[in-house]
Amino acid sequence: MADLTRRDLILLVNLAQDDLWLARVDLSGAGMAHISLERADLRHANLSGCDLSYAHLAEARLEHAVLSHANLDGADLSGANLMNCDVRGANLRGARLDAATTGGMEYNSATVWPTGVDPSELGATLMESGIWA
Repeated sequence: MADLTRRDLILLVNLAQDDLWLARVDLSGAGMAHISLERADLRHANLSGCDLSYAHLAEARLEHAVLSHANLDGADLSGANLMNCDVRGANLRGARLDAATTGGMEYNSATVWPTGVDPSELGATLMESGIWA
């Protein structure tokens, strides 16, 4: 199976007639800063270590996605479904979470949240070293 590059993904995004379906895709470590994946279906996707800074992910379906160690600084996640996401070690500084569905998110002490955001108010659960903290 061929690897999906940033160029391939941008081509898919530009060709998509409807909301892009990328459920269960493994894009770990990909550089996707400033990409537009509005309303994309990214359920169960592996986005660990991705650079998604300033990405447009409004209303994206990210349920059960792995976003550990991803850079989401300045990303637009407004209206996105982040239920049960793994954001351990992720950088969410500057991310927009307006009207996002966030219950069940897993984070750790290395997760960087936007200023003024209390993860417990989002329904997020602190997890350290693979165990509930």
